[in-house]
Amino acid sequence: MDSTSLETLQHSDGNLRMNHGNVEIKGNMPSSSLPWNGSLTGVLPSLESSDRVGTLGSSNTASLFPSFDFTQTLMGGYGFGEPDPYFLAPPTWNDPLQNHASFFSIENPFLHPYPEAIAASENLNMGNVESCVGYLQGNRDRIITLAMLEESSKHLQDLILIKDPDITKLIFEGVIDNISQLMTSQYGRYLFQKLVELKDEDMLQRIMDKLTKSDRNIIYNASIDRYGSYSVKKLIKVLQKSPLVSEVVKALANSFWDLMINQTGQYVILECLDILDSQKNDLLYVEAIDKCLKLATDERGCGALNSFIERIKGPRRDQLLEQICEQVVFLSLHQEGNFVVQCVLGLQNPAFIQKICYGLRGYYVKLSMQKRGSHLVEKCLKSSGLVHVVQEFQSNQLVQLAKDRYGNYVLQTALKEVKKASGVLHESLVMKLRSCHDLRDLNHGYGRNILSLMAAPIVPLNRA
Repeated sequence: MDSTSLETLQHSDGNLRMNHGNVEIKGNMPSSSLPWNGSLTGVLPSLESSDRVGTLGSSNTASLFPSFDFTQTLMGGYGFGEPDPYFLAPPTWNDPLQNHASFFSIENPFLHPYPEAIAASENLNMGNVESCVGYLQGNRDRIITLAMLEESSKHLQDLILIKDPDITKLIFEGVIDNISQLMTSQYGRYLFQKLVELKDEDMLQRIMDKLTKSDRNIIYNASIDRYGSYSVKKLIKVLQKSPLVSEVVKALANSFWDLMINQTGQYVILECLDILDSQKNDLLYVEAIDKCLKLATDERGCGALNSFIERIKGPRRDQLLEQICEQVVFLSLHQEGNFVVQCVLGLQNPAFIQKICYGLRGYYVKLSMQKRGSHLVEKCLKSSGLVHVVQEFQSNQLVQLAKDRYGNYVLQTALKEVKKASGVLHESLVMKLRSCHDLRDLNHGYGRNILSLMAAPIVPLNRA
C-alpha cells in the first residue's frame, strides 16, 4: 500500500504531515480506527488521558504514534519497530523428521538425533557379524538409538539369536539404562522381548530393578501404552514361574483402578489372570473385591470387571460374587451395574443365581419396564430362578407389563420359559392373564404379542 492510500484510510484530509520520515498529526484525532499497519483487529495504543486532552485542545502539532520509518518498508521491514507481519502468510515449515519417532530429539534428549541414528543403522551389516559387533563396541552409546529403528532393531534381534554371551551382554548394556523407552518403542519392544526370552536370571533381575526401583511408575506407564503393554505381557509370561513375577503383580495392583478403566491397561491385568495361578494373583483379587462397586458402576470399569469375574479363581472368587449379590438391587437398577449382574447370572452357578433372583423380589416389574433391566429379568427367567419372577408376575400388574414397550418381551419370555419348565406354572400364568378385567386392552399395541402366546381364544369379559 502506498503512502497516499494509507493516509486516505487512516485520516481525514489535512491531518498529516511528514517530518524527517516521522508521521505527525495536526489537530483532530484520526477519523478511522484502522491501525497503521492496516489491521482490522484493533488500533494503536493511545496516550494517557491527560496528554490526549491536552493534545486535542491545542492547535500545536503533536506526535501521537510511534516513529514510522518508510525506508524500513522499502528494505523489507514493517515499520513501527517491525510488528508481526499479520498481512503476510506465515512461511510453511515442514519438520523433516515428522514421520519418524519424536523420541530422537525432544522427549528423550539423551538419544542421538535422527540423522545420526540413520547413519549408525547403515553400519550394521549382518553379512559381517564381526564388523557389526566391532561397530557396536565402538559406539555403545548408540545402541539404544539403533534399537528403536526398524531395520537396525531387526539386526540387533538377529545378533541376540546368535546367543553369544559377549554380544548379548554388549547389546543389553547398551539398552538397560533406557529400558522404559525400549519397552514402549514401536520397534524397540521386539528387542526387549528377545532379551527377556533368553530367561537369563541376572538380566531379568536387572530389568526388574530398573522397572520397580523407581518413582516413575514405569510398569504402569508401559501397561497403558500401545506398544509397552505388549512388553509387559511378555515379561509376565516369561516370569510366570519366577519369584520376580510378584514384583510385576505388585506394581499392577498399586495402579489397579487406573489400569482397569484404561482400554489398554485392563488387558495387562487380564493377562495375569490368564497366565498366573490364584496365589500369585491374590493382590489383584483383593483390589477387585475392594473396588468392585466402583468398577461395576463405571462405564469402562464394568466391562473390565466382567472380564475379571470370568477369570477369577479360588476362594476370592466367591468373595467377589458375594459382594455383588449383596448389592444386587442397587446394581440391577444402575445402567452399568446391570451388566455385571447379568455376567454373574451367565456363570450358571446355581447358588449365586438363587441369591440374585431371590434378592430381586419386588423389583421384577420395575426392571421389566426398563430397557436394560428387561434383559436382566429375561436372564433370570432363563435360569433356575424362574419361579421367583413368575410368582411376582402373577400378583402384580400383568396387563400393564404386557402393554409396555419392554415389558411385553419379558412376558413373552416368561410364557415360553414356563411352558418348557412346567405345564402347571404355564397354565397358572395364562389363567392369571385371563382373569384380568382389562384383558381386552391387549388387542392393541404391544399386548397383541402376548395374546398370540396364550393358546386360547379371548372371551370378552362382562365388567358388570
